[in-house]
Amino acid sequence: MKKSEVVSRWLFLITTLALFSTQALSQTSFQLRLVPKTISCDSVIVSVEIQAPDSAFVMGNANLRIFYKSAQLAAPSIKSRNNFTSGDYSNISSLNDIGTDTSVFTLNVVYRGEFGNGTMVGKSWIPIADIKFSIIGTNAFKCYNLFFLPKNFSNTLPATVITKAYASPTVDDPARTLTAEVNGTFINIANQCSLPVVAIAGDTTIIAGSTATLTLSSQNGVLPATVTITGGASINLTQANPIKTVTVAPAVMTTYQILTVTGTCGAGSAASGKSQAVVQIASPQNDCPPVKCVPITFVIIK
Repeated sequence: MKKSEVVSRWLFLITTLALFSTQALSQTSFQLRLVPKTISCDSVIVSVEIQAPDSAFVMGNANLRIFYKSAQLAAPSIKSRNNFTSGDYSNISSLNDIGTDTSVFTLNVVYRGEFGNGTMVGKSWIPIADIKFSIIGTNAFKCYNLFFLPKNFSNTLPATVITKAYASPTVDDPARTLTAEVNGTFINIANQCSLPVVAIAGDTTIIAGSTATLTLSSQNGVLPATVTITGGASINLTQANPIKTVTVAPAVMTTYQILTVTGTCGAGSAASGKSQAVVQIASPQNDCPPVKCVPITFVIIK
């Protein structure tokens, strides 16, 4: 081998190692989230999405483990594979492990690229897949929780693991791709329901004979919803109008309560701590109290 070839190889190796060291020093992390997409009376669909809040990286292998309560949901399946499922990746696969209390549905991303090529994860959210769950029939309130577990959180339950892919720094095998585990955080779904939850607001004091305005608003985005309040008024909340106002004119102090909330899938509820509004009546102000005012008699002299 000529001296020039040896020097060229060493320069390539040093440059590659320097680049690799620079990448290693930069902070790389992921954020993984679960996003409710649709919810019906008997099923839900959620989107699994990823981003890199710090520095971008090429997605490597990943095991995304989604935990759910067996008393809330069942029969998870992949509704759609949106990224990381062709080209430098094998088709996303799944595995469902059913437990007595908590079950886990795993999405497996398998990297097969070379030279560290693949789909880049950056600051924009990238949808990985949509997952469909059935709502258990005994789940009366049709609420559910979905969550990931970070590494070292539990000795018995598996954690979500994501790796980044990068080209091998060795000269002899440049096509080889290496992977390294990436740390990250999670955005889970807590107490998402398919039954509407509505709040009422408008505590105030008015003068007798005047009016007060009450505000009713959806608290969980499950619409449409029909709400009845004290006095018999019926208010319809919709996706286009999730907040509405009602004008009332009580003659005496009145507590306006949410009496019923009805959605497409059944009876909803009033939001905790936001189920009533009180309108009080103040006595009219007397501009001339007897104690302070002295009657004046006018005599007209011709």
